[in-house]
Amino acid sequence: MEQLIYLYGFIPENESKDKPIPKMKGFDDKGSIYTVPVGSMEAVVCGLDENEFSEKALQEKTENDMEWLQQKALHHHHTIMNLNHTYTLIPLQFCTIYKNEERLHQTVEPKKEKMINVLENLKEKEEWNLKIYCDDEELKEDISQYSSTIEAKKKEISQLSPGRRFFEMKKIDRLMEDELEKEKNQICEEIHEQMNQFAIEATIKKNWNKEMTGRKENMCWNSVYFLDRPMVELLKDKMEQIEKSVEKRGFTLELSGPWPAYHFSDLK
Repeated sequence: MEQLIYLYGFIPENESKDKPIPKMKGFDDKGSIYTVPVGSMEAVVCGLDENEFSEKALQEKTENDMEWLQQKALHHHHTIMNLNHTYTLIPLQFCTIYKNEERLHQTVEPKKEKMINVLENLKEKEEWNLKIYCDDEELKEDISQYSSTIEAKKKEISQLSPGRRFFEMKKIDRLMEDELEKEKNQICEEIHEQMNQFAIEATIKKNWNKEMTGRKENMCWNSVYFLDRPMVELLKDKMEQIEKSVEKRGFTLELSGPWPAYHFSDLK
């Protein structure tokens, strides 16, 4: 029976010759990962039983078995991270599966030249992620002390009668929320500009909600940077320097990496 092909990513052929793929379990937790030659590249794959991992079977699993889905997503993530640690890697998304090796080759052939260029561009480079969190109450406290807009509104309200003062104070709350968002955006954009000076390329991503982060503070910035490897330490030093200057205002910076270059290896 012909096996399905689960694809993790692509690496340069010369790198796999210098450092053969280590023994790692495949997606089915039975077979092992291996490589398939694709011109001057190697596709990192594993074989899967076509009945157990048919499109219908996978749909049922992903929709009805959360424990299985988490386990398999974790396997994919760990495998990609291990490969990225050793090789220049074009990482593929979770559950990229082909009917057979022939279908894999047919799909890759028209993109082969672009893929070789992408791999060349990824050499000696890393992807790093910056997340910025803000304690809103701490920043509000800071804003209330120096904001000329808030101060002017407070003075205006202090001249009013007690009845009108109550309703106008509600406007101060709304004004404070506006000032808070403006301040967060401005500070995050300034931080991003300073970090971006070390990057070849950068992408701003959607912020995660508290349910995803597990933190009490709101995430107010989420960006990724594509760097030449020698620039990484400079980026880290700059991040530490910036964090010291903004932490008293309620900001926390979280820099992580290196990550597989999902954001900078687009094959479309």
